[in-house]
Parts: sequence; C-alpha cells; structure tokens
Amino acid sequence: MPEFEGQTAIVTGANSGVGRSATELLAASGARVVMVCRSPERGERARDAIAGSGLPGGVELEITDLADLSQVRALADRLAARLDRLDILVNNAGVWSERRKFSPDGFELTFATNHLAHFLLTLRLLDALRAGRGRVINVSSEGHRRGKLRRASLEEIARGEAWGGGVQAYGDSKLANVLFTFELARRHGGEGITANALHPGVLATRIWNQSVGPISLLMRPMKLFMAKPAVGGKAVLRLASPDMDGVSGRYFEIEKEAEPQPQARDEALARELWELSERLVGLA
Repeated sequence: MPEFEGQTAIVTGANSGVGRSATELLAASGARVVMVCRSPERGERARDAIAGSGLPGGVELEITDLADLSQVRALADRLAARLDRLDILVNNAGVWSERRKFSPDGFELTFATNHLAHFLLTLRLLDALRAGRGRVINVSSEGHRRGKLRRASLEEIARGEAWGGGVQAYGDSKLANVLFTFELARRHGGEGITANALHPGVLATRIWNQSVGPISLLMRPMKLFMAKPAVGGKAVLRLASPDMDGVSGRYFEIEKEAEPQPQARDEALARELWELSERLVGLA
C-alpha cells in the first residue's frame, strides 16, 4: 500500500521547484494533492503533466495569488468546504524582490506572501488539520539567519516602513516562517497538529528568476551548479512521513535537524508576531 494512500495534502507554489517535486512525490505515494498556484497557465500545465503520469494519488488545482489576502481567505473557504480532513499542509510558495513592493493589502510584498498568506491559510484550515494527521511543513530557508525582526517594530517591517533591501526582507520573512512554526507547535500541539520548518537546500528553482540587474547576471548562471528541486521535495516527503508524527517544533536543513538562529528561539517575539499577524490578516 502506498505510504500516503487515503491522505490529503495541500502544497502552495506547486507548479515548479520544491513544490512541484513535493507534489509529484506525495501523489506517487498515494496522496490526493491540492496544488495551489498563482499562474493559471503554469498551474494547469503542471497539473496536467502530473495527472498524466499515472501516479496512484490524484492532483487538483487551485489558482490563488497569495499576496492578496482576500484571495487567500476565499481559497481557505473553498478548501474547508470540500475537505473534511487535511493530513499534510506544505506552505512552500515564496517570493523575493530587490525593490520594495507592496501587496494589494498594503503590506511589504515579500512579508505578505511568504509569511502572512501562509499564516492566514493555516489558521483558517485548523479544523481540517485537527480532523486529519495535521502535519504542517513550513518551507523556510537558511536565509532566515539574515532576519532581524528586532531592528524595528514588527508592524513597520510588515508594512515596508523599515525596508532594508531585498535580501533583508527575504531573511525577515523566512525568520517569520520559523517563529510561526514554533509558536504553532506550542499553541496547537495538544490538538494533534505538528509543525516543522525546513530549509530545502540551495536549489535551482524559479525564485532566482525574480532577480533583476547585476544580481540576476550572477545568480542565473549559478543555477547550473545548484542541486535539483527533487532534493527539497524529498526533504518535504520525509517530514510528511508517519515516521515523523511525533516530531514538532523543529528546524531542519534538508533532512538533518539543525539549530536556527537565536532570534528564532525568542518566544516573546514569536507571540508578538503571532498577535500582530492575527490583527493584520483580520483574525484578531
């Protein structure tokens, strides 16, 4: 029997990179996978390719721009209406921008997409997670070590008022992923929900295509020397495995547990981020 037969998974950013690999591996292991993608064209192309490969699990597609919180709410409502249980939630989608940009809700785009969207989606799906295996996997990055969420107020960072460049914004959002993971494990671990954060590796994914200017001239050729997205997909699959059901509130570098940067262990900061995020996404 396939390892995930009868289980349901959601993967954001599922049309390419780590998300695509994780989708394929979960479907190959028997899971029903809901792919959440921003682009209809790329999403449909990926879904059709995966569905046409004859994997034992099924694949479905949801189109949502995670930068827009109204779309995230609508996505969560649609999913909650048709899923009676959720076994695996892979919060994978991510962006980075060298220039300061803003989401439709007025938040700094990187923070909004990488953190606020996944915070909102996860909390709106808590009932389904409680009914299922409830494994939450937040794809972070070793870039979280550049995060500095005490350099200004969290709200100033979220609204782009403390902009320190694209690398800083990305690091801040990835640190937020780890803080959210640990606080989710603390708050909801007693309900059967587990949460872990993952650095999937430095991989040849589409995120490097978002670079412009001199950085793009450096990074795009370097993709030739990076590992393939399947490395990250396999790391996601390992964290989703039943063998890891008792593991929660941890940070992993690919398949090895690691210690995150010290600020990720700041429980007061984690609580502050949670409470601010609730207010910013309209859950307070």
